[in-house]
Amino acid sequence: MDTYPVLIVVVMALATARVTRLVTRDRILQAPRRAVLRALPDDSMLAYLIVCDWCVSMYTGTLAAAGGAWAGWWAWWWVPALALAFSYTTGWLASREGED
Repeated sequence: MDTYPVLIVVVMALATARVTRLVTRDRILQAPRRAVLRALPDDSMLAYLIVCDWCVSMYTGTLAAAGGAWAGWWAWWWVPALALAFSYTTGWLASREGED
């Protein structure tokens, strides 16, 4: 079996996790994240969707899966399954990190 496609999927899953962390937790994007959160009501569902690792990983995972299909790495019909797999991988990794 050729390992190249498997490597691409693993790298895209890890990239999804990294981008998700940038959006939800990392200090480098803390100022814009706080600005958006300040503009929203405290109990807003949108505010929750911005800081939730599982939620943000669905957006980033979908973008990663669609980008892979656009690049020709896999067929478009793989996008939903890969988006879910990338999101689950991200959530699983985030649950093992603990709080900063």
